Amino acid sequence: MTNTMPTKAKVMIGMVAVASLCPVLFGVINWRVPAWPQTALLLAAAVLSSRFKVKLPGMTSTMSGNLPVILLGVMQLGLLSSLLVAVTAAVAQSCASGNKVKPVQLLFNICTLMNACGLAYFAYHSHLFTAHVAGSAVSLVMAASIYFLANTVPVAGIIGLTEGGSPFALWLKVSLWSFPNYVIGAGLTAIASLFTTATGLATVVALMVVLYGVYKSYKMYAAHNEQAAPKTLSMAATAH
Repeated sequence: MTNTMPTKAKVMIGMVAVASLCPVLFGVINWRVPAWPQTALLLAAAVLSSRFKVKLPGMTSTMSGNLPVILLGVMQLGLLSSLLVAVTAAVAQSCASGNKVKPVQLLFNICTLMNACGLAYFAYHSHLFTAHVAGSAVSLVMAASIYFLANTVPVAGIIGLTEGGSPFALWLKVSLWSFPNYVIGAGLTAIASLFTTATGLATVVALMVVLYGVYKSYKMYAAHNEQAAPKTLSMAATAH
């Protein structure tokens, strides 16, 4: 794949990979002992929710239901642990189809999710809204919004560089389908966070049941629109 990939696309992938080292370095510097039970539970949930994977109409790209799990990691775990949840979700989603995944594609997917997770973590844990009553809710909205942009913009950019077309137009098309998924995911995260640490077994099981219902509904709707949507995109990475 890399032999036929445009130089600009290779440069972009390299930049995304290098940028992903920043949250890792920051997490190492500010390392704290992980809450292993919660981390292990969210890792398992990340694998399961990443398999709730929907093919977008008119595109070969997909989106999955792992956003609430990643946001719960951002809210409840340390930076390194939340990055581990994001990496696990990226690997699980990339391999969910059973097809052989190209190493460069896997690298791009992992690093993109790491960057999105890191930025969402900084947004949520910043002290910008701590003086407000609704600070936690606003911080969650900020984190989800930044995650959305940090995840979809690089995907649209790499598609434009490898497949041709306007990155902005591609981003709008991806966003048209994925934005409702982010709204639902952020809402479920907010509801789950109301229950103790939001990482108890019962809470996570209930979240998986709801996510599965959303996944089945989204899949039926996407399948209904698939025949009417021309396959104009062939995405080099998944849209989460």
